[in-house]
Amino acid sequence: MSEILRFETFSSTVEPEFWSGLAHHKLHSAQLDTARTSVQGEFTGGRRHAIRNDSLPTQRLAVPARMRVSRGAWDAAGSTQQPGTVAVEGHLYNTNTIEEFKKTDKSELLRSAGAEVLEAVQSGQATKNPERLWPFLLLSFADLKKYHFYHWFAFPAVTADPPDTVSAEPVPISAFAPKPCLAHLLAAFASASQSAFIARYSPHTPEAPWRIGPLSEWDQIYSTADSSISMLGFVDPSSHSTRPGWPLRNLLTWLRHCHPEITSIPVLCFRDTALASSKHEEDDLLKQQCESIVVSVNVTPAASLESECQVSGWERNEKQKLLPRIVNLSSTMDPVRLAESALDLNLQLMRWRLAPSIDLAKIAGTRALLIGAGTLGAYTARALLAWGMRKITFVDSGRVSFSNPPRQPLYEFADTLDGGKPKAEAAASSMRRIFPNVDAQGVQMSIPMPGHAVSPAELERTRATVEQLEQLVKTHDAVFLLTDSRESRWLPTMLGTLHRKIVVCVALGFDSFVAMRHGIYTQDDDFAGTDNGQNMRLGCYFCNDVVAPTDSLSDRTLDQQCTVTRPGLAPIASGTAVELLTTILQHPRGAEAPAPPPSTNGSSDDAGAFGSPVHQIRGYLAGFRQHAIVGQASSMCTACSPTIINAYRQHGFEFLLRAFNNTVEDAPHCSAAESKSYLETLTGLADLHRQTDDMMEAIEWSGSDDDFEAV
Repeated sequence: MSEILRFETFSSTVEPEFWSGLAHHKLHSAQLDTARTSVQGEFTGGRRHAIRNDSLPTQRLAVPARMRVSRGAWDAAGSTQQPGTVAVEGHLYNTNTIEEFKKTDKSELLRSAGAEVLEAVQSGQATKNPERLWPFLLLSFADLKKYHFYHWFAFPAVTADPPDTVSAEPVPISAFAPKPCLAHLLAAFASASQSAFIARYSPHTPEAPWRIGPLSEWDQIYSTADSSISMLGFVDPSSHSTRPGWPLRNLLTWLRHCHPEITSIPVLCFRDTALASSKHEEDDLLKQQCESIVVSVNVTPAASLESECQVSGWERNEKQKLLPRIVNLSSTMDPVRLAESALDLNLQLMRWRLAPSIDLAKIAGTRALLIGAGTLGAYTARALLAWGMRKITFVDSGRVSFSNPPRQPLYEFADTLDGGKPKAEAAASSMRRIFPNVDAQGVQMSIPMPGHAVSPAELERTRATVEQLEQLVKTHDAVFLLTDSRESRWLPTMLGTLHRKIVVCVALGFDSFVAMRHGIYTQDDDFAGTDNGQNMRLGCYFCNDVVAPTDSLSDRTLDQQCTVTRPGLAPIASGTAVELLTTILQHPRGAEAPAPPPSTNGSSDDAGAFGSPVHQIRGYLAGFRQHAIVGQASSMCTACSPTIINAYRQHGFEFLLRAFNNTVEDAPHCSAAESKSYLETLTGLADLHRQTDDMMEAIEWSGSDDDFEAV
């Protein structure tokens, strides 16, 4: 009496690396696109595991039929298929929300996949490529904030109704053919290398009892003459003693449609793929136990089916319920890696809808040098970190004081004890605690300044400090000037100009701030100060000054020694400066980008993802106003003019020493006695002052009101 043919279902096995690949695919490729994506899976012949016990006979334990999805699932072309494995294509449907995951019409997904299988059968594609019979579906939702992956596998199988049956109990291949013939079977399978095939067994030709070929050679191989036995064969992932694996369902669908004359056929469920792909000699193969079985199947004709396309195949979960599964990788992954993934996630989300053209890699690869690790430095560093910048260096000479932690978010009370930790090192250490993957370094340095004389005992130390600071400027891409005093910004400004770095300067008043970028010399200029009349170089922090920076730190009262400013101003100014930097980085011309006129909104045909970077932003808490201002570079600037840059290129540290010590040299029409500043003398500002004084003296002022008449 015939019994219904029962099948061993697939069980999905997913490597953790696949989920990492899904996260990368979601962030960098798919984003909000939920269209079907191809991934690759594989299965191999099923084998039972031998369990040996000295006191008991060896037992062979069946294992589930596995559909394996590995790290190589995302690159089918580049992945290497292992011998004896069957590679199949899967269809990934990754949803954007958990609600969308739950509401997806699972029945329609399965029906559509079954229709594609039937189309492959009827078009002949499945005959040429049997793997088309065994697609799998993966419906998923990736919660990348928690690293939870909701998923549900389906292995679509076109169901026969009424079902196919078996006419006899399945038999092991070893009971079907003698062992010498089995060795030839293994060799024939290895030679044919087919996932589904037509096989003919001729027991009366012992020298070549087995012939195996692709399904396309059915007519050449299929024969029942001369006591030959023709079989339909496939790589069977099942290790069950009597049940064939899931792939047979769609293979029988192929048979009933492509060869309707066949109503009964033996099926070779080939499971010995590992033996067939091994390098054993024939004598060794005879000692191995083969796992393959032969099942005699009664095929339901296509004309007798009550429905053309009934499809089943959704996988059951661990509790054997038709429900999805969840993988929680947050507890198994490195917390540092999770932190980095979470940061990248927040940044990548901007590219999905709001700024698809943003180059995040360029921002992340920017090396930032922060001159000053106080209130501005702390807030600037946090904003840079939020943008994903991984290389941040602090330069500061101070120590953490008791007043710092409430206003400066990188410090805490413990940093103030025992005289206070060095600010630069404490800031870097705090950044590494906040985000372990940041390369944050602290350099304790007192920057030499104009008007602050260098004694002979300090000469070599000052020289070394200048060399160290210049090396820091060279090895970074962007320099932030965030110090309290004006003169401490002079040397970094000059060095940033010399080495054509992006320099962003931030300064605070009581309720106002300025954030500005310094102009940059083009590569063709060579610090000659020339321009084409169209793209004038933008000015630096010192360009609007008519006096040189000098000592502003001596003889100060208590309120002058502290940064007295409204507490909410520093985060606003720092955030504005960081956004100015990112706008520069996203512009096609980078640091050479011209500033838009104040009357425009910063957009133009060649603007970057965030528009054109302005030159200066001046903000006022009184009235909560901001203005974008453009200022051109001054030919008499004491920090960035060609005169200053070329003086340093020519004289090096000796030039700086004169500026630090304010050693005034004679200049045309200006004696040392007439000028109090070496930099003013060098740049011509002293001469400008003299001419202005002469003009003022030449004006004849009248003190009589009678000389003025009302108009």
